[in-house]
Amino acid sequence: MAFRTWRPTRGIWALAVLLLVACGAPEYTYVTNSADRTYLRIPSSWQPIDERALVVAVGLDPAVENEDRGLWLEAYDADAAPSPDHLFGQHAAAPAVLVSVQDVAPARRGQLSLDALRDAFFPVSPTAREQLAASPFAMLSDFALVADEVLTPGNGIRGVHSVFRYRMGGGPLQMINQTSYTNDDASKLYLFYVRCSTECYQQRQKEIENVVSSFTVREKP
Repeated sequence: MAFRTWRPTRGIWALAVLLLVACGAPEYTYVTNSADRTYLRIPSSWQPIDERALVVAVGLDPAVENEDRGLWLEAYDADAAPSPDHLFGQHAAAPAVLVSVQDVAPARRGQLSLDALRDAFFPVSPTAREQLAASPFAMLSDFALVADEVLTPGNGIRGVHSVFRYRMGGGPLQMINQTSYTNDDASKLYLFYVRCSTECYQQRQKEIENVVSSFTVREKP
């Protein structure tokens, strides 16, 4: 008796490929702070920035735990070499994102105006930019405001969404898409921004806007 060698048909190969794709790596990373009801979705190819390097970059003592200072802080970078420099330095050739929740001391809660939310990291409000212009040591220039809107999503949350441009330390022009929130009693500051060069922003705008739209804060159940 002759034996036939079994060969997969084209349809079976196609099914196998589909199954491999379905079982592949997830498309997104879900960044979650359940305690503060803060959520963000980023492409899975974006890698985390080292926590210690990030803490040092924002001027905090790395010997102190973030939980002890009432801070939740994470950052991700689409660059092949993730670095806090892509959040705070001269140039980000690929999108870099920072998200944080900060407890606000009672003495500072009355200071959390909408302009204070705008100026959480960069001078965006007219007053802050006037102060910047008056400083002989200013490292930011060529400001342009692209969009600015007050956000009232409800459930005890209010905030501001701003898109703006700066040149940092003489480097290439950079775009920042920032959302800042506070709650009813101003005891929490929720901050998110994504940044990259103007060229990168134009090329990857849809990807960036998908990340921005995913940033969610829920103060109340």
